[in-house]
Parts: sequence; structure tokens; C-alpha cells
Amino acid sequence: MKLVYFNGRGLAETSRLLFAISGQTYEDFRYPLKIIDMKTWNMERKEFDEDKENGRLELSMNKLPALHLDNGDILCQSKTIERYLAKTFGMMGDNDIEYAYIDSICECIRDFKDAYQKVRRLEGEERDNKMVEWFSNTLPHHLQNLEKVLNGSSLFEDGVNSYAVGNKISLADVVIYAFVTQFFDEKEKSFQATENCPHIRSIVEHMQNNENLKEWLEKRPVTPF
Repeated sequence: MKLVYFNGRGLAETSRLLFAISGQTYEDFRYPLKIIDMKTWNMERKEFDEDKENGRLELSMNKLPALHLDNGDILCQSKTIERYLAKTFGMMGDNDIEYAYIDSICECIRDFKDAYQKVRRLEGEERDNKMVEWFSNTLPHHLQNLEKVLNGSSLFEDGVNSYAVGNKISLADVVIYAFVTQFFDEKEKSFQATENCPHIRSIVEHMQNNENLKEWLEKRPVTPF
């Protein structure tokens, strides 16, 4: 398979983590970017714009990421690609209810990200104050609510578990790990927000010990985002 994105982590990195953890080979195609102003996300992307203009990206709605399959099909939309890869690699549970729980946990994380981006877009003193509030109260509150979801179903064993759903790594584990350790610039503060969430912290620590994941993090290209 061929994963097409820009030379950054962004919307493709969870898919790259899935490839890495599962030990699957693929082509990691990256369009080059020249950053003009990171604050406004003003970037020059000549090769991408040329391919878009020439119709080479029509099957992915002229957007990225895109996943090119071995049979010639092309998938677009980052979350669809993540679910497809996870299902292909045996990381979407063993039955329909496990699939649904994994999917719902990922959607919870998406909501948390959307809420944070609203804070991130603020400016000046309001932004500074909201950032303090986010890491001190808002994020811990969200994670504690997610902890209740993780522990609230008959699918989950009593006590601390190193998996979000079932007894093996799933897309939910990858998404939780990436959210806590990769998504924020304030990584120490985001991990600290899991202090009262032993299940989430166990998931994160278990993922950090995954050898395939560690190898990817050591070798992946250094990018501005």
C-alpha cells in the first residue's frame, strides 16, 4: 500500500503508527512543504498543487491523506483510512460490539481534539488563561470521563487493564497513546492529566513499550508538525 500525505505528522501519523505497530511495509509518500508562516499555516506546496491542478488527486477529493491500495483503489478521509488499516491488521476488535466500542473511543478523542483547537485559536491573555485552564482542569476532566467509559462495560475486566478494548492492541489504544503523548506541544502536562486515570495511563505505558512503535519513533523523519 501507499500512504500519501505531506512531510509532516498531522492527519497521517496515526495511520503510520498502525503500519509500524503491525509490522506492515508500505510506501510513505510525502509531498514537500515549505513553511512561510507556521502561525497562520501559510505553506508553499508546489508539487501537491501541480498534481491537484493536473487531476491526479481527484479520487481523494483533492485532499490528503490518501491510501492507495494494491488493487488500484484509493481511499480518502483520515479516519476512514485509520479504521480500514486497523480492520485489515486485526486491530478493530473480534466482534461487532468491540468494533463499536473502539470506534466510539476514537470519536471521544476526536471531540477532545476539537475542543482543544478552539482554545488554541484564541489570542493574547485569553488564550494564555484558557491554556492554563485546559491542562489544569479541562483535559483531566475529559480523560477521567473517558476512564469511566473504558471501565464501564462488561467487555472490560476489573482492575487496571493495558488495553482499551478486549485483550490486544486496537486502534483505540493507538489513538489514546497518540493523543496523550504526541498531539500536544505541552507533552509533560498532557501526561500529567492522566494522573487519576490508571487505565489510560496503563494503556499509554504499554504502548510506549511496544518495540515496533519505539523503532518507528526513533527513525521517523523530523518534521515541523
